[in-house]
Amino acid sequence: MQVEKTLPRPAQKKQDLYIVDTDVHHGVSGWTDLYPYLPQVYAERLRDHGGSGPSSQYWHNGGIRGTRADFLDMEDTLESTRRQLLDDCEIDIAILTGSTAYGACSMPDADLGSAICRAFNDYSLEHWVASDERFRLAMAVNSQDPIGMTKEIDRIGSHPAVIAIIMPGGATKPYGNRVYDPIYEACERNRLAVMIHFNGEGVGINGPPTAAGWPSHYVEGRMMRAPVYMAHMASYIFEGAFEKFPGLRVVNIEAGFAWMPWYLWRMDSDWKALRYQVPWVKKPPSEYVKEHIRLNTQPIDEPDNERDLEQIIEWMHGDQTLLFGSDFPHFDFDDPRKTLTRLPNKLRQRIFGESALETFHKLGQPE
Repeated sequence: MQVEKTLPRPAQKKQDLYIVDTDVHHGVSGWTDLYPYLPQVYAERLRDHGGSGPSSQYWHNGGIRGTRADFLDMEDTLESTRRQLLDDCEIDIAILTGSTAYGACSMPDADLGSAICRAFNDYSLEHWVASDERFRLAMAVNSQDPIGMTKEIDRIGSHPAVIAIIMPGGATKPYGNRVYDPIYEACERNRLAVMIHFNGEGVGINGPPTAAGWPSHYVEGRMMRAPVYMAHMASYIFEGAFEKFPGLRVVNIEAGFAWMPWYLWRMDSDWKALRYQVPWVKKPPSEYVKEHIRLNTQPIDEPDNERDLEQIIEWMHGDQTLLFGSDFPHFDFDDPRKTLTRLPNKLRQRIFGESALETFHKLGQPE
């Protein structure tokens, strides 16, 4: 697939706040949209047998099939996203985080999963990224096929709109494990961040969605998102991933952030007591987090005392580690015009734009 080498600059803003939205879900209307981008054998397989695996806790979530009610009535989801999010909310850069290919990482057939990722990436570039200069892509990567995915990252990773890879939270091993090293080597080569979005827990070849087994309701599953990211975060740090890949940045999406301060304190405390087990971890875990790991704001944690939220953000070094994400078009979408409005303006500028521009190497600077 031929890709463009340059992108137009973002349109002039009416407001002072520069907004990078780190979680905008895009997708396909059905598997048929991917057929032109798939080898015939896989297109026929999806046509004849479908691509769905075992059910998951996400099948019965909030809103209407998980999205805003007004969005479902729109015939063209691309135009709806541009109008309802980019234009109405004055988004400067929207990072497309998909959803269609998340399940590819839990398929027993790794070749099929990788083919779906490649097809979805090509579809996303041709139908979404090419349609608006404000879109950027977190390209889909099949985490169970590290060698195959290095070729995919090198194939489209130089595209100026591809700024990250994205993998679901559900996996057979936590993401700091050395089996994923080829993926991170390719990311460093192409100056791409790593994004993790909850999904795939308890599906296909992955284990149960919680350490205690299967919850009965979607709302229970929502409570279990943070531990998924905690496991991956500890793995990145204690397996020494950031010592091996000093340019790597990891962005955890849509698990809230109020849990972060105590987790930083706990990791630092345990590292002091157990560092003899991991001598390659050369500094406190909280330092690696400040340099390499980011969380986005969605869903916003809302303590009764609003001042407590600012304290939490301070404890987690949120001027460096926290990025805005709307989760559009889902039912719990956070409108940037109504999000964190009582924070000091300087901190708000950091969270909504400046920190993302520093995190994603290829985003560039606002004009």
